[in-house]
Amino acid sequence: PIRDIRQRHLNALIKVAGVVTRRSVVFPQLQSVVFDCLVCGFAVGPIMQRGEKEVKPHACPQCQQRNAFKVNYTATIFRNYQTITLQESPGQVPAGRLPRTVECVLLDDLIDTTKPGEEVEVTGVYKNNFDP
Repeated sequence: PIRDIRQRHLNALIKVAGVVTRRSVVFPQLQSVVFDCLVCGFAVGPIMQRGEKEVKPHACPQCQQRNAFKVNYTATIFRNYQTITLQESPGQVPAGRLPRTVECVLLDDLIDTTKPGEEVEVTGVYKNNFDP
């Protein structure tokens, strides 16, 4: 259950069930980026983006200029993602308690497969994306 998710589950494969209460629009996410040097025009990349932070080159291999890059959007590859908010099913909430929620990120073919009000089971890797 959502209520039982703890720190020990971080970066582990888990399965939770609940009711979808919210669904976002579909957003683009950088997957493979090509940067153009603003000084000499040299194309750097493609650079794979794996985490939450954008990975940029430090210096141009051609002219050695530092931090003078712009994204080449025609050569860059994006992927789509969507977030849903999953809430404990009413039968799982102890009496007198508020239901707990967890946010899930859907990728690729999972986008738009569910809508608010549906009861679903989600299996995936539990990660913490805390932004203070």
